[in-house]
Amino acid sequence: MDQWRIFSGAGNSELKSGIGAEGQGMRYVWLLTIFVLSAGYAAGQQGNEQAPGAGSPAAAAGAAAVAASPAALPPGTVQVYLPHSPVKPPRLLPPAEPLDFPKHCTDTSVGESELSLLIDTEGRARNIMFLRPSGTLADRFAVIIAGRDRFAPGTLNGKPVVVAEALQIKSEACIGLEKDASGKMVPNWLLKSPPKQKLKKPKNAPQVADLAPLKKAEEEITRTVRRPDFFGEGESAPVLLYSEYADYTPSQPGTEGACEVALVVDEHGLPQDLHVLKKLDPGLDRSALDAVEKYRYFPAIRGNKPVSAALVVRVEFAPPR
Repeated sequence: MDQWRIFSGAGNSELKSGIGAEGQGMRYVWLLTIFVLSAGYAAGQQGNEQAPGAGSPAAAAGAAAVAASPAALPPGTVQVYLPHSPVKPPRLLPPAEPLDFPKHCTDTSVGESELSLLIDTEGRARNIMFLRPSGTLADRFAVIIAGRDRFAPGTLNGKPVVVAEALQIKSEACIGLEKDASGKMVPNWLLKSPPKQKLKKPKNAPQVADLAPLKKAEEEITRTVRRPDFFGEGESAPVLLYSEYADYTPSQPGTEGACEVALVVDEHGLPQDLHVLKKLDPGLDRSALDAVEKYRYFPAIRGNKPVSAALVVRVEFAPPR
């Protein structure tokens, strides 16, 4: 039985999440990019040209010509197709194992996210990034769900090909009890029911791409975030898609100023490894962390692979006037 969860304990490589309340009321937020590192998503993010009429001889001949000449592609890249004729679109398959959901839980959270992804020739989701984040816990579950999904791959002339898709995921989570590594029952965010998923027409799909690794070694992330400030050719910083206001909740009333939160934006655009780099006030520092954890990004890019990037977010606070 497989229980879908977001585990916040030490030593777990799953996506991490706090259980803090929604932040509101931040006065000013500036984003300061410090580092860009590792490898990134398909350079340029150029959209595919619309193929001639579905099923037309010209469309079939053009697709077949590209498939027949892989030597014309840049080294390490694959041709990406759109899910329309002559390509047979991918199909989402039922879970390989039955899912386990908690019988008793509290604090239900519901959200809907939309992701862009490439479905490879083995039916796995690759290069998963946000198209429309919800800014809620559902975003983190969406990335986990898409990464575990399995598809019947798209095909061209009966052969599997890489197909661009958009995936809409609606999930319902709650706080339930589960066993940690030591066997102790601890509270955690768990999926309350099966997620609702729907494949949709992709947006701005690349014509060629380098498929991101299915998993990134933890030591690789640690190594890359220690690199100095460097922007090489073809690199760009993460782009903020969604931000959250931070509560003005000072421990010392009347406190005014800025704190800085350091984080790593992973290849999906999710904040990871947050910590306060420059402290201001214990209450405001906590408020800044809660807000920045809800930020969502289009990840930094370098070359043709997803990027892990380290950022510092500056959050300024002032008393209500």
